[in-house]
Amino acid sequence: MVDNLVNCSVLVFLLLTGLPVFAAQKDTFTVARVIDGDTCVLENEERVRYLGINAPEQEDPYFREATQANSDLVAGKAVRLEPQDPSRDTQGRLLAYVFVNDLFVNEELIRQGYAHVQRPLRAEYRDRLLTAQKAAWQEALGIWARAAGRNVAIAEIHPDAEGKDRENLCDEYIVIENREDAPLDLTGWTVSDEANHRYLFPSFVLEAKAAVTLRTGVGRNTESEVFWGSRGPIWNNDGDTIFMRDSEGQLALSLIY
Repeated sequence: MVDNLVNCSVLVFLLLTGLPVFAAQKDTFTVARVIDGDTCVLENEERVRYLGINAPEQEDPYFREATQANSDLVAGKAVRLEPQDPSRDTQGRLLAYVFVNDLFVNEELIRQGYAHVQRPLRAEYRDRLLTAQKAAWQEALGIWARAAGRNVAIAEIHPDAEGKDRENLCDEYIVIENREDAPLDLTGWTVSDEANHRYLFPSFVLEAKAAVTLRTGVGRNTESEVFWGSRGPIWNNDGDTIFMRDSEGQLALSLIY
């Protein structure tokens, strides 16, 4: 009885918001065309946005390659969606994990280096997707091509400042470590989060085997500390994703916590 009431509430919400209702009357759907590296259109003109991954946008490096990889995997093929009654994003697209027979398309795109992991993740697929991303990074595939030879890592994450976050922004920080035997020029590199808050490194060289703390608040930069200069918190206490890109916009790392 409760499930029926919930389903009715969801239906009423969709009708009131003008979003179309997806009626899964069969197990598989044929993909009519591919839009980009993480979106396809089904035979019934429903658009599907792949859950748990994010592929390059049109202005990003590897957009064409990611789109072609997605097309090779799903175009003209029968796909199965999980969950069977997917929710929708603000653009009305179905949000789903996509399978062609036993092939997990979301995972395969990450494994080929044409997408990175994106929250939220269902628990049963989290480890698979993160393992696929680690393998692509280690092999410097696709979007990770420029990451080869740059052993930069997030050594520590401290998103929950003591007391009220907004009143203690310098106690919200991440620690970036250069694990190479040579200095790493971080000038022009960026650090960002899921909400696309972005920090741009000034002229800065991270010495070999050294670390730098990026603090959210305001302060004076030194060889071991730099300051975002934000007036509000950046990192979500309940989980977020840290992205680092080099001066040419190439992804150097992506870390979910």
